[in-house]
Amino acid sequence: MFDFVHKKSKISWKITILYAFMFMMLIFLVNLSIYFFLSNFIDDNIKRSINNTTELVLSQFSGVGDPANFFNKDILQQISRSEENIFFRVLNKDGQLNAQSKYLENMDIPISAKIEEFRSDNKILAVKTIPMNNFVFSRGYLQVVRDITFEKNFLDFLIIVLTIAAGIGALTSVFLGYFTTKKMLSPINKVTETAQEISSSDLGRRLEVRGTDDELKKLALTFNSMLNRLEKSFKRQKQFVSDASHELRTPISVIKGYVDLLDRWGKEKEDVRDEAIEAIKKETANMKHLMENLLLLARGDDSELKKDEELFKINDFVLEIVKEFELMKKNTNIEVKAQADIYFYGDQSLFKQLLRIFLDNAVKFSSQQGKIAIEIDKIDAHNFYFSVEDDGPGIAQTDLPNVFDRFYQADKSRTRKENKGSGLGLAIAKQIIDSYNGNIDVESIEGKGTKFIVVLPLAEKKDYN
Repeated sequence: MFDFVHKKSKISWKITILYAFMFMMLIFLVNLSIYFFLSNFIDDNIKRSINNTTELVLSQFSGVGDPANFFNKDILQQISRSEENIFFRVLNKDGQLNAQSKYLENMDIPISAKIEEFRSDNKILAVKTIPMNNFVFSRGYLQVVRDITFEKNFLDFLIIVLTIAAGIGALTSVFLGYFTTKKMLSPINKVTETAQEISSSDLGRRLEVRGTDDELKKLALTFNSMLNRLEKSFKRQKQFVSDASHELRTPISVIKGYVDLLDRWGKEKEDVRDEAIEAIKKETANMKHLMENLLLLARGDDSELKKDEELFKINDFVLEIVKEFELMKKNTNIEVKAQADIYFYGDQSLFKQLLRIFLDNAVKFSSQQGKIAIEIDKIDAHNFYFSVEDDGPGIAQTDLPNVFDRFYQADKSRTRKENKGSGLGLAIAKQIIDSYNGNIDVESIEGKGTKFIVVLPLAEKKDYN
């Protein structure tokens, strides 16, 4: 049954059945405790009543000769009237009846030194047989009998009452448990219904969150938060595809135009052919660079960014990259200021790409003969920073939160220029930094320049000592 419930039933029924089962077990244990407590209490009361009465009766006749001759039918009847539901029999030494209470006539009563229960017709009685050897010249037995029919019938009735109460409680627990569980799980049903109705083109729907701050409310909030992330991710993906298509459309159009030019004039005019080939090579290189950047970002999104890590000194590495950059970019003034020797454990090629991204941006947007400043220093025993600052036109405050988005261009109205990139550089830089659990920040004042600040973890001393 439990296997069927586990496989087929709704969660509301599973919880209801589990709740009802636990409730029935609780009722069973409580009822069992009540029955055993009352049963033991009644049994103890019966034994105490018989023992006390026996001691009281025998104490009255201690040293009076032979009580077996003294106890006649009238005296026993008189004692029985004074003691509720207690009756007596006197037997001689051979176990033959000498005298008894009238209530005990025609009853087959066992002889037992311990208190023993027996039935006679529809009556239930308890008897205790006491030898009278402590009396002078006494030989025989005194039997004390107590009618316990009421007590036993009460216990039988109690079992019936407790069983009926358990059944009613179980049925009540099933109905109340089902409706209570269904009401409590209604937010989950709303989550299910909303999830079924939501599609990639309709991510704006949200669950209505209200009520007490419990686990189900947290589930609804978590679900809404997930939808927010999904909606943002879908929008970014849609924008990414749109921007990538836009970026690829231009070089493809240029290549197509030059191919048509070659087809028309390339065979006759060498200068047209050379110009077309050079333009096609340039646009092909741009497309290759764009595709490589897109592939790098995609690998980073899938946590597959490959690294060939080793220990190296940041100071020397930065100076080497700056020297190479100054050879490629003439009239570039780059100043490096290192406050401490910094060791970093990472991929040199990724770090070189990271620094070149910042230097490329600084050169593109710096003024003629502008100054670019690189600063390196420790923050604490575990982290260091490096910054790249230019004196260019700066970035508007409204654009700062978006500069690390893919394909984002702060000035979207500009026409395609020679030095205009694909808009992926800073997105790649952030992805590289994130892969090392670092942080990046940007400070910019319009008309005065921009400063990128990168914080990364230092290599442990044991790595380079």
